[in-house]
Amino acid sequence: MPVDAQCLANSARAYAVSYRRIDGLECNELPEGCVVYDQAREQVHYLNRTATAVLDLCDGNRDADAIADLLQSVFSLPTPPRSDVADCLAALASQGLIEHRP
Repeated sequence: MPVDAQCLANSARAYAVSYRRIDGLECNELPEGCVVYDQAREQVHYLNRTATAVLDLCDGNRDADAIADLLQSVFSLPTPPRSDVADCLAALASQGLIEHRP
């Protein structure tokens, strides 16, 4: 049975996950980004401006594509920075600063 583009688009949306900051983070803005203190783990993280912007957009309602689209708009980029956002989300998740949900 052939698969059409609409079917593929619907499948992709079904598997999209949203990202949200974990609870208990203290963020202190700096000119070059922010310092994040994770109270639960008693860890400090230093984020550059890009990572700070991505973390701020992790509200539990946005997936990676939505975050990339917003960054494209805010920073007047020619294309959405999808690869950079994916890398940043992976780094934030590995540091325990965000979680994802389907």
